[in-house]
Amino acid sequence: MKGIMKGRKGLCLMMALMMLTLAGCAAGPGKDEDPSLPTLAPAAVEGEAPDGDHRSGEEGLWTLYLPGKNGLNLVAQHVPSVPGILRTEMLEAIVRELLAFPSNNQVDALGGETELTLYGENPVEFSGGVATVNLGSAALGLSYRAFYTLSLALAATLCEIDTVRCVNVLVAGRSVGLDTTGSLPMGSLISHPGENLPVLWEQMEAKRVPVGQNAADTPLTSYLTLYYPLENGQGISCENRTMNFEGQTPQQMAKTILDNLSHGAMYLTGVPDLPDLISMLAYDPLPSDLADGGRMITLTFREGTEAAWEEAGVDDACMAAAICYSLTTFIPGMAGVAIRIGDRPLTTVSSEKFGTVPVLGGLFRRELFEPFLMGRTTVYFARGGMLAPVEKSVDRELADSPREQLAALMDGPGARERAEGLEAPLPELVGEEDILGISQEGDVLLVNLSESFRAEIQAWGRERETLLCYSMVNTLCENTGARRVCFFFEGEQVESIAGVIYWAGYFDMNTGLCEESFG
Repeated sequence: MKGIMKGRKGLCLMMALMMLTLAGCAAGPGKDEDPSLPTLAPAAVEGEAPDGDHRSGEEGLWTLYLPGKNGLNLVAQHVPSVPGILRTEMLEAIVRELLAFPSNNQVDALGGETELTLYGENPVEFSGGVATVNLGSAALGLSYRAFYTLSLALAATLCEIDTVRCVNVLVAGRSVGLDTTGSLPMGSLISHPGENLPVLWEQMEAKRVPVGQNAADTPLTSYLTLYYPLENGQGISCENRTMNFEGQTPQQMAKTILDNLSHGAMYLTGVPDLPDLISMLAYDPLPSDLADGGRMITLTFREGTEAAWEEAGVDDACMAAAICYSLTTFIPGMAGVAIRIGDRPLTTVSSEKFGTVPVLGGLFRRELFEPFLMGRTTVYFARGGMLAPVEKSVDRELADSPREQLAALMDGPGARERAEGLEAPLPELVGEEDILGISQEGDVLLVNLSESFRAEIQAWGRERETLLCYSMVNTLCENTGARRVCFFFEGEQVESIAGVIYWAGYFDMNTGLCEESFG
């Protein structure tokens, strides 16, 4: 009997604690149990329902890294940040600040007397954690060591941004070789803000082909960016890895890169299984010089290659884009790639999403495929009553836009993701037009949705309402840095829709509903 009484006391204590917990909640699941339970009034929402999209932010400081006066280390300098801009705009603004930063009693200006500029309409690309900076041709006037120091400064500065993992540096759209023959690739750079600059340079110099030795017999290990075609012709995206090359000729580099592409992505999602590109080559890759001083490489594939790409779910435009980006980003001086199928040169490639791409002179240049490069965002789909984080491809210039993230969530899982058991947490009939406005005020996102969206939630039902709500909350908090989300419907706060979630007030990210790892 004592044991029974003791158990009852424990049960009563547990219930009392649960009552206190519910009483302290301002928002979240829990309005369907007993409306008579004593609860605190929800926290008053600060801010009005947004009409259109607005972005604000507090002014802060950007950290720039420049070579110190002693020439041994990169030294941090700080400049005021520009609040309220998207990530791609921010990265370009930071690079411009870095290139223009003058010498002072602590640091030397990058480039010395050389005025450094950016190149092209989109001089700073960002996709999959990789920032690629395209410098103007004046950077070619720097010594190899000065150019390497400049590149390290760019990497250290940009990697201060949480989402940037590594940096590629090009000049006028081409990778730069760091030896007298112009053939030693720099590869992708990570941040080295506290390391000794002379030591880093010595490590790079040690990779050069020794005098009198054949480049084909000099192995190379390098960290680089590979670009993959996305399924269903959705563009290209990238990931990084360390690769070993048997030698340092352009042919060897090209074949090793194609071989690694064929083996598929290591962690990038939405990439189809590619056929063996090496076995499809009719001849070894053939490098040649261009009249403007750059180089090109010709890839000749066997007849039937295009059909094999199509069977794998890859259109020829996205495949050409992935090959071109992978080779030109890494192999020094490579201005473009020519692709032949049998005796026929490819002079146009087509994509349902991007249209027909004409190839002037049969040379695929990097800038042709800029629109193909997609960004990545994390969305939360449903699986087995839980939420699973999944990476989706989005417009790279809008990847940190809350509207773009919700739109990707609304698109739902693709065929491969559905085969893995993932389901759409939102009703099929809601779309981007149901997002009336999103604004970010500090660490809070205010989201104004349509009356149609509210009606679809109601029709979706009680059983799905919790995952529906937190799929949006988790997606937005994961990608924007916001800590809380507040929902409006046609400009008004709503307390109850399907009967499970109390919609008024603020929502925090709910990790308790998430699977432990990416689905």
